[in-house]
Amino acid sequence: MRNPPMPPMQIIRLRAYAGPNILGPVAGVWLLVHCDQDRSTELRGAIKDAAQAIGLVLARLEVDARPLEQGAALVSVLFSCEVPTVGAALCEYVVACATAKANADATWDREAPLAKLQRQRRSASLPMAAVQLMAEALQRGLPSFVSSSGHLQLGYGARGWQCDLAELGEAQSPPTPPWEHLGSVPLVLVTGAHERTAAVQRLAADTAALGVRVHTMADASFALAREALADPQAEALVLGLETNDILRYGLPCDRCDLAVITDRAGPRPDEATDDDEWVRALGIPMLLSAQPVRLKLSDARLLPLVPYAPNGVVDWPSHRT
Repeated sequence: MRNPPMPPMQIIRLRAYAGPNILGPVAGVWLLVHCDQDRSTELRGAIKDAAQAIGLVLARLEVDARPLEQGAALVSVLFSCEVPTVGAALCEYVVACATAKANADATWDREAPLAKLQRQRRSASLPMAAVQLMAEALQRGLPSFVSSSGHLQLGYGARGWQCDLAELGEAQSPPTPPWEHLGSVPLVLVTGAHERTAAVQRLAADTAALGVRVHTMADASFALAREALADPQAEALVLGLETNDILRYGLPCDRCDLAVITDRAGPRPDEATDDDEWVRALGIPMLLSAQPVRLKLSDARLLPLVPYAPNGVVDWPSHRT
């Protein structure tokens, strides 16, 4: 019997990043596809056409192909958009279209999925008042994000302000936040495995000794970290981030005061394709901090990060000296 023909495209990785990630400093979508041949031009055109059809604006669309054996290729697509989850669903649609075309599937309806994607895009789009507030926050150098509870958050912790998106959608004009009050409270991000919890406890104790209320989490998922960043009672934050969530969603924030990388121990996280992705995920917070990264130099598996530390490295001991 003949082997069935190789499908034109097979998704290897598809991620909707909501924050800084291993591939870039902003939210976006990463698609990695195994193709029967170099289909980079076809993918670029199909994604742009589908995005235009549903009204999704793409930015910095990057498509790269790496040749494999027997004429196949591994194609990587990276782009930014307003709603990464819809962008990821759009990528699934494009691959499904290519498969249906290759199989001469007469039952495939390309219009109904597009209409569904358009409804999703409209449902997820922010009210104009929210867009205006986020644009002004950006001009003022202030952090902002939309929480899973449907609130616009400007600033972090006790220096934050939030407003319900539904109320913003009904507002004739944007409300005026207390701009002079807004900003970021002291924020420490900790990555690692076996030693992460102990490091969070130590850093939280040191921070609390300064007389501030510290919100502490040792195993923060992306969603829980966002909740902590929106806590109006938090005068400082020490967050230990789950590596799988960093790989899946990116970081929950766009800045920090200190990054600490304790170790690269235990089994490789499920979301990591290889050890390189693993160590890059651990190192992302150091790119957001103005201070030198605290990194356990005795862990040789972390040393590949050292040349990329923008402000240098300070050794992070396992225990106090």
